Amino acid sequence: MKKNASLSRRTFFKTATLASGAVLGAPLVTACSEPDAQRDSDDRALGFADPEFHQAGVAGILFSQIGYEIGYPVRIIARLPKKDLFHEKAICKLNPVSDEKKYQMGFNYWGEKWGSHWWIADFQAIEETGEWDIEVSADNERIFRDKGLRVGKDIFWDSTIELSSVDMLERRTHFTKVGAGWQDAGTLWVESPAQSAMIIALAELLEHTSGRFDKAFLQRIHKQIMVGCDYLVMTQEKAYELGFPEGAMSHDLLGHEKDVLPNDATKAVVALEKAIRLLPDEYQGKRTTYKITSQKTFKWLNTKAKPMGDYGFSRFLRGLSETDPVPNDEWQTRDLVMLCWASIEHWKNSNEKAKEMAIDLANKIMARQIPKEQSEDGYFGHFKEFNSVSYSEKSFIQGIVLGQFGADIGGFYPNYLMPIIEMLKLWPDEADAPKWKNCLQQFSYGYLIPSCENNPFLLVPQGIFGKEGPVWFCGTFHGTNAIYGYTAALALELSRLFNEPKLKNIAYGNLQWLVGLNGGITRENLREGCVIFSTDVPENIALPASMMCGVGSRWAGTWFQTRGIICNGFSTGKQFIYDTEPKRANDGPFSLTDEDWIPHSAGWLTGLMRL
Repeated sequence: MKKNASLSRRTFFKTATLASGAVLGAPLVTACSEPDAQRDSDDRALGFADPEFHQAGVAGILFSQIGYEIGYPVRIIARLPKKDLFHEKAICKLNPVSDEKKYQMGFNYWGEKWGSHWWIADFQAIEETGEWDIEVSADNERIFRDKGLRVGKDIFWDSTIELSSVDMLERRTHFTKVGAGWQDAGTLWVESPAQSAMIIALAELLEHTSGRFDKAFLQRIHKQIMVGCDYLVMTQEKAYELGFPEGAMSHDLLGHEKDVLPNDATKAVVALEKAIRLLPDEYQGKRTTYKITSQKTFKWLNTKAKPMGDYGFSRFLRGLSETDPVPNDEWQTRDLVMLCWASIEHWKNSNEKAKEMAIDLANKIMARQIPKEQSEDGYFGHFKEFNSVSYSEKSFIQGIVLGQFGADIGGFYPNYLMPIIEMLKLWPDEADAPKWKNCLQQFSYGYLIPSCENNPFLLVPQGIFGKEGPVWFCGTFHGTNAIYGYTAALALELSRLFNEPKLKNIAYGNLQWLVGLNGGITRENLREGCVIFSTDVPENIALPASMMCGVGSRWAGTWFQTRGIICNGFSTGKQFIYDTEPKRANDGPFSLTDEDWIPHSAGWLTGLMRL
């Protein structure tokens, strides 16, 4: 054993490549250094050659476990505990499995983030379908090898569309006990906002991509939309039965019937209105029922519903003190966005008055946009959470606070300005249209692009936390995987509006995070966050893993293992506990929260269909 405390670059590489042989069903890294070794030779070794490696920290080579789309960058990211452990002249080679071309690229140092150093090999010109082995070498010595890098046209779509939509949902209908809806989480939960999110995603598949499905697949989508909508109808009936005003909706039918939340109802109206418009005429009876239900709830929202105030509102998640004000008479900005969206959907279904409502709500949203002169740690264009406060809204607030189902429930749409984009498309000649476009431009260039470029994966942050700046993983009830698919969808729409390739790459990066190009699973983050999922990971090794159950060369997470469902994802601290303050010093993908939840898959579908 070496006596010096520091770990040399050569020793680090030697020991890193001796990490475990097969984890999650695929070969990982090998000790072979002969450049002409055969691909299929099983020369894997177990354990570490040098105990000093344990002192260095987490390392790994990270890449997509489903693959890369033709026309998008093929990024391979090295995670190192120290900058000087990686040779600045290291080369990443893609060696073809069949008749593909061979590619090689150097690594560029990105910088330090989340306690690790990151190097990126960015292949921009792979325009062929195929599969490659990855080889990283320096000084003519192979230091890393792995298999299974794939590139293909529509590789995301072909690998996931059925599994993450109808197939997964068909398997989750059997456990709700009420004949409708889906088991939406790892155990028996059938919550309204989760049902609505998936209905909306399925309906948008009909709206944006119906030409990609055959008749049988379309019928499966139709059926699952009705499975979800039927449950929403039942929640309205239950609330009325319990004495709530007409149009109110229960949170669920399995123990939280008396929790009636406007933040549930807004999503339900969007879901129902989309179903009314997009289901075929053969389901006219269902459509009529959904219309009656939606109209009652829309009326309730606009006449009797009240903001939740600080009931079920986590100050901890937002980095606030217990004395920071939470107004009881103002809607959260995300509530205004959903009300605006619900109004647009009502207008599309021939409610002419709803257009004026949508425009008025858009003005209220824009009034909360943070101007450049009042930037938060240099960022602007995002939004205050309430009109009368200074703190900004966060991307993901879903959680049960002190046992209360309240203001934060269902808060998984992140700065979701899709309604304003939709208004710009529908009513381009409206007098306020230039203001809508300027709002979107300020958001894109003042907040979304610079905050996403402040990490090597182009990942959207959980929000800006005053002088702490952007934070990605701290403070939440569990991981936030839903926001990445929704951010991808939003960024793709914005990239087309402004002809901005940076937004396209942000969209792609957020989708890739879900399927393997992420910080990697480690022994430590599995131990910290997982309740059910377990696998063997070598000490101080980060393994790329898809978070979509059963999809990808390696995958991790989920309790109720229906293929295509996505787990909560990377966070800090324990799952279902507000235990890590949202501060820069605490931030990083330090725990994997493994429970599955269908809004994460709904977000994936929403981004996927726009890719």
